[in-house]
Formats: sequence, structure tokens, C-alpha cells
Amino acid sequence: MSLFSNNINQKIMRIITLAVVVLLSSLYTTAGAQKYITKTGKIEIFSETPLFTIDGVNKKVASILNAENGEVVASTLVRSFRFEEALVEEHFNENYLEPNLYPKAIFKGRILNFDEINLSEDGTYEITISGELTIHGQTRPITEEGELVITAGNITATTRFEVSLEDYKVEIERAYKNAIKDEILLKIYFNYQPYKKT
Repeated sequence: MSLFSNNINQKIMRIITLAVVVLLSSLYTTAGAQKYITKTGKIEIFSETPLFTIDGVNKKVASILNAENGEVVASTLVRSFRFEEALVEEHFNENYLEPNLYPKAIFKGRILNFDEINLSEDGTYEITISGELTIHGQTRPITEEGELVITAGNITATTRFEVSLEDYKVEIERAYKNAIKDEILLKIYFNYQPYKKT
């Protein structure tokens, strides 16, 4: 791939990232509500069998936390996942999640026990987050446990849970049916900072 092509791809990714952040900002427009934002959230995915290992990471996840009511939205481009093995990355994109048809993964929900959290004081809080997760064009309700850590005005949110490929209609080729688990582990890390209008 030429240097010119690389520069074009980098510019396109910057434009797409900016568009995603603008879209996320428009989803929650409560007047005067403080928001926390990240454009570099991380999702790790992992699955292992004796025959096959899926080990990938995406460090380009955009997310907004509404500090008034605990609403959370997160979005990422599926093609932003990177894998240890090139063959796994190729299968992930071309055969499984089909980003040409379903380019984004999106979560919309809220922290259910948000009223128990004091964002003005440093501390660690166990949280329950509930909402809808859209992958591969399929939307499913989820409710999972996580942790919120507040330090000097910044917020770190983490959670981990499994998703079923079958639930999201991700089809595995017959040859790999016994090599790939249906349940895929997701580990999610968001380092939020106060959103400041420029």
C-alpha cells in the first residue's frame, strides 16, 4: 500500500471518528447536563478452544456518559479491531461480522444505580449497566455488572461479559463450527474526561 493511500486512510478515519463523536453528542442533549467523553475507549475480545484462539483489541471506541442521569452511549467501527493473527482478522471482518454491511457496533443504555454515585468525590463504585447492544445488525438487551472509579474529576469505567455469536446471527463456517466457541468474552475499558466545548 502506498504512502499516499495510507495518508488518505488516516484522514478518512479521523473524519469518521469526528462524525461519530458529533453523532453521540447529539443523542443526549439535556440542557446544562455535564457530560464525560472518551474517543479512545478500548474493547478486548477473547475466545479460546484447543483448535482456535480469537484475541483482538479495538482502541477507537467513542463513548459519552451523561452525568445528570447516568445515560451511556458507545459506538465503534467494527473494522477498528486488530488481531494477533492476520488470518483471524480476515475471517473476523470478511466472514463473521461483515463490516461492509454492518459497519458499527453500538450500545445505548444507562447505569441503573447511578443515584448512588457521587461524581464529585474520588471513589470506587460497583455499577449495574443496562441497555441495548447492536452487533451485526442485531439488537439485544443486556444487563451487566461493572465498576466506576472516580479520580481527580476523571472517570474510569470497566465491565466484562460474554456475548453469543448465535444471538447476533454471526454464522460460522461448517469447517470451524467445533473450533470456535459461541460465547465470546468482551472486556471494556473507558477513561472518561469532562467534555469541554471548544
